[in-house]
Amino acid sequence: MFPVIDESNIPNEEKESQKARHTGKSFLYDFKKGDFVTQNGKLVEVIGTEALKVWIEKIIRTEKFRFRIYEATSDDQYGVTIEDLFSSPLPRAFIESEIKREVTASILTHSEIQSLEDWGFEYKGGRTSIHFTVELIDGAFNFEVVI
Repeated sequence: MFPVIDESNIPNEEKESQKARHTGKSFLYDFKKGDFVTQNGKLVEVIGTEALKVWIEKIIRTEKFRFRIYEATSDDQYGVTIEDLFSSPLPRAFIESEIKREVTASILTHSEIQSLEDWGFEYKGGRTSIHFTVELIDGAFNFEVVI
């Protein structure tokens, strides 16, 4: 008597809103230029996976204990301590292991991120490219940062 409607193709604003709440909302940041991205004079907002990418890169690029704004009264410190490793005479395998440990410990504080897998390091002209797969509760994405 009633028609059957396939609801799987209907956009669900509630689901999108929940996803934004879990992964957060942020503003797009251009790390090469060192400034926020604007469009028509307004900051560009990002949600979901794109917000996580901004958050992850910001953590990796922020040296722990350097900036007073990130000082915390608890054990929850923001950033990583990897800067000195890049100029260290220690074996490359040890340095990469320490970078993995530091980055993983900081990034896994996010409730949506389960693990970081498939790590890789590339060295070109004094720069280090770090890439890995971010495993989320409901998906995954590849991430790369050049330091």
